[in-house]
Amino acid sequence: MPAYTYVNDVMLRDCESSGIVFLPRYFEMVHTVIENWLDEALDWPISQVQGSNGLSLPFVNVSAEFPAPSRLGDRLKWRLTVRELRRSSLRLELTGSTGAETRVVVTGTLVLSEALALRARRWPDAIAERIREFQVVPDATIGKVAE
Repeated sequence: MPAYTYVNDVMLRDCESSGIVFLPRYFEMVHTVIENWLDEALDWPISQVQGSNGLSLPFVNVSAEFPAPSRLGDRLKWRLTVRELRRSSLRLELTGSTGAETRVVVTGTLVLSEALALRARRWPDAIAERIREFQVVPDATIGKVAE
């Protein structure tokens, strides 16, 4: 399955006094993963998107699950996949895990929009093509009865 991966270490700044990741910090980590994906995989750095192109990529919805806590010193391996690509939006899934244990799963929809006009903008063709490289193809066997 196509995916972008990014690794980050859980630092003291990410944790509550108990040494467990403070939940809002996960969203900062997610933003870091997305910024690096744009730069490294799509060759479209956020400085260009929000800078010279005058665009923005806000989340219009986001949800998160936290199956297990992450702790100070953990090395989180993030996995980003595209669940759906539309004309001006994309649905992402980001999973943070340590070894085989999933710590956090974040899903959300980003919309490409004109920053000042606050209206949706169509993905540039070249960027849409690169995004498709990370799109997960739904399993055609789901929901079918075995013969």
